[in-house]
Amino acid sequence: MIPADYETVTVSRSRVSMIAGRRHSEPVEPVGEIGVLVAPVTRERQLETGRTTLVSGYDLYRRGHAVLDMREGDLVDVRGETMTITEAPMQWKRGERVIGWQWHCERREDQ
Repeated sequence: MIPADYETVTVSRSRVSMIAGRRHSEPVEPVGEIGVLVAPVTRERQLETGRTTLVSGYDLYRRGHAVLDMREGDLVDVRGETMTITEAPMQWKRGERVIGWQWHCERREDQ
């Protein structure tokens, strides 16, 4: 059961392999759906050139266990937008017990 304050997001993943020294992306495959709390966020990011820019996206929170394997680089459909998870998931712990998870996703840059 998904609590009433959770929003359902869809997670998909594209496998990337190296062929003859070039990155090759396979078609996007759905991983599943998960209920999470969604919070809009804007962060400052320093680019390799030293310039600082603002990036916007969402932080996704889930209490208890992560019922879906969400990884950095996965695509997430949040509130009608496709975003990319840009950081490894963070675990929240109380002692040795996991009490929640957090993911950060951002709008994709223009390709």
